[in-house]
Amino acid sequence: MNKLQVLSCVVAEGDTIRWVGCMTQLVWIGITNVKESDEMHLCDSIQKLQLLHYLFLMASDEEEILQTNALCSSPPLLRVVILVGRLENVPLWFHSLCSLTHLYLHWSKLEENLVPHIEALPNLGYLTFVNAYVGKQLYFCRDFLKLKKLELYNLPLLTEITIENGVMPNLHDLHVESCMSLKTLPLGLEFLTNLQKLTLETVPKKIILPIRKGAVDRPKVQHIPEILYFYEESSMRFYERLS
Repeated sequence: MNKLQVLSCVVAEGDTIRWVGCMTQLVWIGITNVKESDEMHLCDSIQKLQLLHYLFLMASDEEEILQTNALCSSPPLLRVVILVGRLENVPLWFHSLCSLTHLYLHWSKLEENLVPHIEALPNLGYLTFVNAYVGKQLYFCRDFLKLKKLELYNLPLLTEITIENGVMPNLHDLHVESCMSLKTLPLGLEFLTNLQKLTLETVPKKIILPIRKGAVDRPKVQHIPEILYFYEESSMRFYERLS
């Protein structure tokens, strides 16, 4: 067992989390049913997995706090982090994720703005938020130099997304879904000159009107080869290509 490299899914119960720390050759691990009380043993075990590339942690339910602040720094080779559970604050070890390429946060419901904690990660290419933030604004003001895909799902209180000029210069794919409080489309789309695909799904219809052909903001999205809009009416789902 000490030479095992992949442990795709293990349920956190009994001494399970503690013996995971003995499997120092692991490169891939998934742990479900994690509770707040598991923090010390969980972080101690992760700290020992210095070859780890992939980490999946899922709380016991949607309201359980996924507590990982006892982790001083992340394993140096960690490339994929998937956290499913409530986060009281942005994990302190996020700043050390120098090898990270994929970050997926689900159920986090963070009140704290995550963006400043991850914007400088040098290899981050894919970023997904699913019900991960309960703030009103997402402001991307610097870096994200290698980000290729950004997905924002189910952020019910979000009213504004702003992307400054020079940020995310390599973004190819932007997906915004179930963000019904948005007042406008993401601000700064005109700066994303490499954007190949923009998907808008279940967003307010009023924010779509300005980018239709001939509308006032159409020039800001004219460079995007594929713009897809999905919406529902009378319990039926519709699709429209806006490009």
